[in-house]
Amino acid sequence: MELWMQVALVAAINFSSALLQASTGFGYAMVAMALMPLFLPMSTCSAISAVTVVAIGLQMSLKLRKHLRIKTIVMPLIGCMTTINAGLILLENCNELTLRIILASLLVLVTGLFFFMRVRKITLPDKWYVGLIAGMITGLSTGMFNIVGPFLLVYYMNVCDDTLHMKASLEFSFLLSGIYSTLMHLFVYHNITWSNSPHIAGSVAAAMVAGIIGLKLYRKCNKDKIALFIYILLPIMAALLVWNGMK
Repeated sequence: MELWMQVALVAAINFSSALLQASTGFGYAMVAMALMPLFLPMSTCSAISAVTVVAIGLQMSLKLRKHLRIKTIVMPLIGCMTTINAGLILLENCNELTLRIILASLLVLVTGLFFFMRVRKITLPDKWYVGLIAGMITGLSTGMFNIVGPFLLVYYMNVCDDTLHMKASLEFSFLLSGIYSTLMHLFVYHNITWSNSPHIAGSVAAAMVAGIIGLKLYRKCNKDKIALFIYILLPIMAALLVWNGMK
């Protein structure tokens, strides 16, 4: 496949993925990391995703800065930073199918748990250890596939008092996790190179445009609609992760 075609496909995939992220609060890396590996190496896809995550997180954090409350995100971020290296080690040392099965299992487990809690009208307590656990699970998924959103979204959905507070918390978490992952890809694993810089540039440009459109859609959503979307999409994405890995 010629370079220009690769860049165009990467841009299209990342536009769609970023639009989903901006309009629902999560989903970018799950879609992007399921599609880009169809024609690019997993390590290259992870590097492209990491840089794009930073761009999306910065854009959204600046737009939603008035709704950000640092107290909400401190413990999840501490948890994330303690396990993100473990996820990167798994990325480098495990085969792709194993990684996908691990991630899919986490998605199904967490979705089932919080669906049960929602049906029984049980809410997560806004306690430091709950945020820490959510962050630690997120660190593993971030290191493996730059997937930051699903686990933190379920947590923030329970502890935030409105949708913009929830999205601001999620996007700032997205930004900081992406910065860390990008630095690791650049300086430790050397997955960010001149050869994939056109793909990264195309991805970032497409994501910025999608972010503008998606945020307007998000402002019209309520937490119940977002929750329903999460509980339907996450098991589907888990199945797709495993299915794509077995092909």
